[in-house]
Amino acid sequence: MDRRDTAQVEKTESQFAKEGEEAGQGESHFIMENGKPFRMPYRIIKKVTFSNLNQNELIDIPHVARLQYRLLLFDAVIKAKVDYHKRFIRIIYNPPHADNNREKISREKLIEFLANEGVHVSASPEDTVEVDYDYFKEHYSYAYFPPSIRESPPYGYTREEWKRLKAEKEKEKYRAEHPGIIARLLGKKPGMKKKGSGLKLHP
Repeated sequence: MDRRDTAQVEKTESQFAKEGEEAGQGESHFIMENGKPFRMPYRIIKKVTFSNLNQNELIDIPHVARLQYRLLLFDAVIKAKVDYHKRFIRIIYNPPHADNNREKISREKLIEFLANEGVHVSASPEDTVEVDYDYFKEHYSYAYFPPSIRESPPYGYTREEWKRLKAEKEKEKYRAEHPGIIARLLGKKPGMKKKGSGLKLHP
C-alpha cells in the first residue's frame, strides 16, 4: 500500500471514490483500513502461466532459481514462480493497459525475455493461459488476512476432524502452560488430584 501521501489520509472514502471515478479508476483503487482510506497500487492486472516447458531448457533447479530471480527484477512483475519439476512459469504482472501509473510490461516482452534466457514458450492456448488478476482480492486480501483463515488440514484429515483435533491440542497446551489457573478452576492446589472433576474447557 502507498501510505506516503499523508494528505490522502484526511480525505473521506467518498472523496476518494469520486476522484477515482473521474479518473476512470473506480472505487476499488481505495480501501478503508482502521477508518482511513489508502490507495491500492494496482487494480486489475494479469496472471500468465506458461506450461509444458522443455525441461532441457530449464536445465536444473539452480538455473530455475536464477531465472525466477531475474524475472522479479522487473518492476512490472509483482510475483513470479518457475517450477522445474512441473515445468511451468507463472507470472503476475502489470500489463500496458492497466489503469495505474506503475511500471508496465507486455506479455510479448516477457516471452522475449524468456527466449533470451533460453526458455521458449508455446503459443498454444493449452500451454499459455492468461487471466485477469484482481490485486486486492487475490493478493492483498490473501496476504493480510490472519493465517488461520486459510489454514489447510494435514494430509489424511478432513477440515472438521482437524478442527476438533486442533482444539484438543490447544486445550492440552493451555493446561500445561497454566497449571495454577486450572487448579483454581478445579478448586484444588497445583499438584493435587481431585476426584470427580468434570471441568471442560471449550475451544
